[in-house]
Amino acid sequence: MENEDKIQTIELSDDLELMLNCAMRYCIGRRTYIVSAFCHFVGPLLNRLSHKTKFVMKEDLDSFQRDVDTGFYSWGDKCDKDEWENFRKKLELALAKEKSREPLEK
Repeated sequence: MENEDKIQTIELSDDLELMLNCAMRYCIGRRTYIVSAFCHFVGPLLNRLSHKTKFVMKEDLDSFQRDVDTGFYSWGDKCDKDEWENFRKKLELALAKEKSREPLEK
């Protein structure tokens, strides 16, 4: 919880969100601690990120999954794949919450 409290104090900007997208692209497919570090850092921020940032993250994960399905890439070790699966669930939940707040069309 202490880590989440620290993360919640971060002021988000378009530039920082762009850097988060870049960091995720660097981390995807890695087999190091950085996957866990990224997911645990960004996960608590998901509800505060812009729709564009979350959309790009989801598109990147979907695109990488297509590459994994062809056998060209791997999610890394099982622990890395598990982290990405948990992150994807949190991301999809954040996008669903965002969608539920949209006004209904008339």
